[in-house]
Amino acid sequence: MKVYLSILVLWVHCLPVFGQLDSASRSPYRVYRAYELPASLAVLGASIFGYRQLDRYARFNADDIAQLDPTRINAFDRPVAYFDPARFEAAQQRSDRFLNLSIASPLLLMLSNRIRHKGLDVLTLYTTAHAVNNLLYFATAFSIRRARPLTYNPAIPVSEKIGNAKSNSFYSGHVSFSTTATFFGAKILTDFYHIRGWKRVAVFSGAAIPPILVGFNRMNAGKHFRTDVLTGFLVGAVCGIGIPEIHRIRQKTGQFSLQPAFTFTGQKGIAFTYRF
Repeated sequence: MKVYLSILVLWVHCLPVFGQLDSASRSPYRVYRAYELPASLAVLGASIFGYRQLDRYARFNADDIAQLDPTRINAFDRPVAYFDPARFEAAQQRSDRFLNLSIASPLLLMLSNRIRHKGLDVLTLYTTAHAVNNLLYFATAFSIRRARPLTYNPAIPVSEKIGNAKSNSFYSGHVSFSTTATFFGAKILTDFYHIRGWKRVAVFSGAAIPPILVGFNRMNAGKHFRTDVLTGFLVGAVCGIGIPEIHRIRQKTGQFSLQPAFTFTGQKGIAFTYRF
């Protein structure tokens, strides 16, 4: 997760290298950079502590392991609990590499002059998409304690099944973060260039490949079940596509709005409004 956040920081610092931002040119998205960018960066920064806390919260001891029964796993997920442990380390490394490539992939958008001139808006949307994804991930992972597949595996000694980060299997954060990044890139590209039909399908099909590779390797690393990976893919797709789409729809119709909300008692939040 540290590398994942480092890639996001690199995205921020590398943006000016690809060209100057044209502040006079109007973005196709209505983005409130003054609060969306710092708020999303604050969430991503705080996530560093969130990951550490989650790892501690998801700790297993020997008694927890003794209560696990592989036969109680649903039939769709059960085979993952018996994957070969000899493949775990290599699969873990591959999943990390594919994740990092996915997170960095939206940098390719800056090769487009049309998109580069709206670079700060795109950066704001990108960090916002990941911030929303992180919040959804923490809300789910802290609420649902699901043992990782490796904790059920009879070929693994108990000493390797106990410790931190053993009961945060649902859902796959790696897959979710990867899908958010690649689908975000596909969404921005197809919106800016008005790509439709089978070409649009081809772009999103290509964007699905890195998350699929991440998910495949996360399962082979004993970290996640099939349903964890599928859920992570769905959540990531919603964040990667949904955040830009919300901003685009608001500008296009003027009926949908996203604004910060504050109360006299100190509560803060975001208000969604739709005008009929």
